[in-house]
Amino acid sequence: MRKVSLVFLVLLLAVPVFAQLTTGPDNSPKVGEMAPDFAIPGGRGAPSTALKDFQGKKNVLLMFFPGAFTPGCTTEFTEAGQQFDKFTSLNIEMLGISADLPGALNQFKTSVGAKNSFVSDRTLAIAGKYDAAAANNAKRYYFLIDQTGKILWKSSNNSLIPTDQLLTQVSTALGK
Repeated sequence: MRKVSLVFLVLLLAVPVFAQLTTGPDNSPKVGEMAPDFAIPGGRGAPSTALKDFQGKKNVLLMFFPGAFTPGCTTEFTEAGQQFDKFTSLNIEMLGISADLPGALNQFKTSVGAKNSFVSDRTLAIAGKYDAAAANNAKRYYFLIDQTGKILWKSSNNSLIPTDQLLTQVSTALGK
C-alpha cells in the first residue's frame, strides 16, 4: 500500500512538469496578423502606455520568458544588453515579458546589464493573448511587430534563440 501511495504521489507531482514539456497546437497569433494590443504599466509613477503606442514609431520585439534569474533567461538578456545597439539600429523596441514582480524585474535588469524594458505580467493576461502562458509562467516565445502593428516574424517553439541568431532572424524579417 505504501509503494502504491508513493508511486501515485510521484505521478501526481510529475504530470504538471510533463504538461509544460509537451507542445500542443500553435494557437498564437500568425505572421501577417495584427498583434493583440495590451497595456504596459508605467514604472515609478510614469504613465502606462500600450503596444499600439509604438505604431508609426518603432518595431517591437516581444520576448516572453519563463523567469528572471534563471540560467537561460540570464544568458539571454545579458547578451541582448551587449547587443542592444544593434537592435536599436533596426528601430526595435525590446520588451521582455514574464510573470515576475516588477521589483524582481528591476533587479534582474540591473544584474544582467539589460537595456531593454521589462513588463510584469503577473496574471499572464498578456501571455494569454499570444498563447505564451504556461502553468505559472510564460513560455519562451518571440514576436516581431512592425510599425503598422502587424506580426512580421515569430518563434513559438519555446526554445531560447541565441542573440546573434535572433538579430539575424529579425533583420531578415525587416528586410535588412
